[in-house]
Amino acid sequence: GIHQLLAVPYEPFARNPARNDRILSACATMPNLFHAPKTPDERLIVIARALTAPDTRAWEIWQGGTLVGIFLLTALVPGVDAQMHAAFFDGKLFGRTILLRHIIARVFAEYGLQRLTAEVPEHLTALIDFVRRKLGFRLEGEQLAADTPVARARWVAHFGSRREPAHWDGAIWRDLVRLRLLASELADSEARWGSSSVRVGHKPLSPVT
Repeated sequence: GIHQLLAVPYEPFARNPARNDRILSACATMPNLFHAPKTPDERLIVIARALTAPDTRAWEIWQGGTLVGIFLLTALVPGVDAQMHAAFFDGKLFGRTILLRHIIARVFAEYGLQRLTAEVPEHLTALIDFVRRKLGFRLEGEQLAADTPVARARWVAHFGSRREPAHWDGAIWRDLVRLRLLASELADSEARWGSSSVRVGHKPLSPVT
């Protein structure tokens, strides 16, 4: 049958080396998490540093008794913004949309965020479409452009949502497409998000110091 999805706060210093190794090794195999060329050992260091940074919060994602992914907030500034990252170790998003929506709603509420940011390499068009259609994100400046009577080429140049070139795909440098979800838009998104058999761990999120 379909196993329930569960997100629980990740505690890197909880003396569980096997779980830490599983998360580090799985993330290290995902080139899209790394914007610059890295050796396998360098990738492990980058992931370990990100997971233990004081402005990072993370959740393990479980399905049944299997650890299937991790959700990260980095560069977290309570009351303002954070950068979102989601890594599923099997590379699949199908069946995980509702869980991601629940986590997003929770971090907005618990950290009082004004916005949540995501950056996706430009060539991952299916992922960009997923973040926009399924999670409610918009391109940086998209709403402002829609409300501004200027030609499309002009607003792309003026309000462009890219970091150029900021991601190495193994062959060439690519742009990163910048998207965001605003707190003012979250209520409209939540109205479209139904309930399902997912749970987000209710342990209080630790403050950023």
